[in-house]
Amino acid sequence: MSEQTSAPSGLYAFAECEVVDMQNGAVMLIDRHGDGQLMVAPTVAQAMQMCREFRTLDHHARVLTNAIPELKGQQADVMNVFGMLQSAGLLVSAESVCERLNAPVPPAVDLPATRAFIITCDRPAAVKRLLESMLHAGNLTRHEALFLIDDSRDPENARLNREAMEDFNITCPKEIQYIGAAEAKALMNGLIAALPQHEAAIRFLVDREQWAADKTYGLARNLCLLLSMDRRAIVMDDDIICAAINAPHTRPGLHFGHTPREVDIYTDQQEMLGRTQRADFDPLSGHAQCLGLTMGQAITKLNGKAITPADLEGANAAYVSLWSAESPVLVTQSGTMGDPGTPGTEWLLTLDPASTKRLQQFNGGIAGALASRHYWLGQPQPLFTKLSVISQMTGLDNSQLLPPYFPAHRGEDYLFGAMTEYLHPHAAVLDYAWAVPHLPLEPRPGNPEPAPITGKGKASVNKYITDRTRYEPGVSAQTRLASLATMAAELGEADDRSLTTIYRKEVAENQGAELSRLSRHLQDGTIREPSWQDWLQRSANSVATQMQQPAALGDFKDLAIAPEQLLPRFKGYCSSFAQALNAWSDIRQEAAKQADQWVSAP
Repeated sequence: MSEQTSAPSGLYAFAECEVVDMQNGAVMLIDRHGDGQLMVAPTVAQAMQMCREFRTLDHHARVLTNAIPELKGQQADVMNVFGMLQSAGLLVSAESVCERLNAPVPPAVDLPATRAFIITCDRPAAVKRLLESMLHAGNLTRHEALFLIDDSRDPENARLNREAMEDFNITCPKEIQYIGAAEAKALMNGLIAALPQHEAAIRFLVDREQWAADKTYGLARNLCLLLSMDRRAIVMDDDIICAAINAPHTRPGLHFGHTPREVDIYTDQQEMLGRTQRADFDPLSGHAQCLGLTMGQAITKLNGKAITPADLEGANAAYVSLWSAESPVLVTQSGTMGDPGTPGTEWLLTLDPASTKRLQQFNGGIAGALASRHYWLGQPQPLFTKLSVISQMTGLDNSQLLPPYFPAHRGEDYLFGAMTEYLHPHAAVLDYAWAVPHLPLEPRPGNPEPAPITGKGKASVNKYITDRTRYEPGVSAQTRLASLATMAAELGEADDRSLTTIYRKEVAENQGAELSRLSRHLQDGTIREPSWQDWLQRSANSVATQMQQPAALGDFKDLAIAPEQLLPRFKGYCSSFAQALNAWSDIRQEAAKQADQWVSAP
């Protein structure tokens, strides 16, 4: 009896195309990943940017006729255009993507060993709590090494952290290694002795004295990278509990693309713990499960079967066109249960529909939700995506060429994600459908009455990098690293007018995206509390007004230096980071030789 085949899903997305001005009033669409091409009117090329997600053609037609006034009532004409695009090979079917992602791959063997890291700064009580939770988390001996990276500035806190580590080592069969100020300096000096030509670069990345006045989250993470060369690293913030919590809202299967994390809100910690369930595995093992696998291997492990076109509905073709069964999973993330890790909570007011419904049903009202700081933020199903985001527990496949972190200030994780995407544009980030408890011991006030969005002072180096990422296959990560260093060097050498223009362009693009997002929420038909609707409207009005004004460097919120010092400081950072990027491969190789001396014999 012949095997029954499934009916076509009818899910299509517009192919990723180059748009070439033919200087005759038309443009040529050229498929970046295939042989298709077609000459069309510029308005068609522009409209197709709304059709990059996998939907049925009828659904695409509805999207276009609703969004573009000139197309209202012209659904038949839109369908005719889709027919031409399909005949030209410029519509990607969900089936073709499934065929690529489901291609046979060999089973995973001999994955690099894992090394687990805690990073801390002046929070000994949190370190003690985390270490105690690790004793109950599972078999820690399966990890090659455990490290406590202590970036504390107060010697008494460093002493308490070392004391907590010693107590842990008495009980645990796997000892944890302490890397404090003296140990970090010894590691740095060892690298400088071996690579004197790169002393300035090494000091920029890991010298605590050079950054004594700044928060050095990235510096601590650079130490994690240096101590895990050719291994898989799992990095934990100090204020988590080493436990995995199942997502309270789940969906079957897998998802692909860029889907913001969903949210649920709890009145307090007691309610949060009562309404969630601990998973039957520890989060260190959970991260290691797929870290370093190929996408094909990870799909099999997570899904137990091949993906289907239904798994791709709503996925962005710009993402999935870059992936194959051989694409590596370089970064793993998990959700958050508890404090969100962000200073403000106004993002609650612009959530996805499912989370918005939960917010509307929260007993404490909008003000109570904004003030709560007891949330679940996570994915309802495993998500393969491209850019890593904030995660209190992160897996890094450091057997591949990963970039260094920028050593100081906030946002180091997002910048690292953008640089990793730049080096490995065909790799994947996996966001698991479980969370770790993030329970800071210090009070973090909520924000029950957030100010409206202003649209001022919002520019991102991360976006600057991803906008310039080249997605052509075949270019090595080493070549891309050199290109990234050149980009940083050019920013360091650019004159002030050029940098100001770049800044103004980035702000304008952000304002356009922000206003579009706010407008969608205002027009989605959702019935909201008056204060919520008013915040959305005031934010939209504020952004629209600000768009009429030239962006100024002084628009940044909470500046620690005078506006006239910003560009010289930025240029200095870029030049030094360019030097570090150029030296990074040599530093990695030397660190791989020296790191084992910090690992205790089993």
